[in-house]
Amino acid sequence: MDATSRLVETTLFSLCLFLVVVFLTVASFFCTRFRIRRNSPQVANDRNTGTNEVGLDESTLHSFPKVLYGQSKLKKSSSTSPCCSICLMEYKDTDMLQLMPDCGHLFHLHCINSWLRLHPTCPICRNLPVPIPEAITPVNQVPLLATRQV
Repeated sequence: MDATSRLVETTLFSLCLFLVVVFLTVASFFCTRFRIRRNSPQVANDRNTGTNEVGLDESTLHSFPKVLYGQSKLKKSSSTSPCCSICLMEYKDTDMLQLMPDCGHLFHLHCINSWLRLHPTCPICRNLPVPIPEAITPVNQVPLLATRQV
């Protein structure tokens, strides 16, 4: 066997080995992707119920109580957090917050409205908030809530 035929044989073997490795990598990628999509709760939920989770409408969002963080009084409560659980930013005195009916959790107004347009439940406790007629809860009648004491 001369050097040229040995070189051709080595090159063919290397090329075949490379193609097998590429094929196995691509096959593994697609199998993993298929398995993740098949086991996804959203896909399973869509398969079982045939419906997607739909958020709340604008009139319901506007019916929830709002409060300015800086004008609120300190109330000792374990459910009052110094930061928004959605964006994880600390509240500032000028932040407008929205109070979730029933559970009493607070969030930045823009954060919770974005969340509730996609999901109909509180992001912390998963309670389904009941719409409040606007005549009952104008902003000036909402009980004032906690501020940070430094």
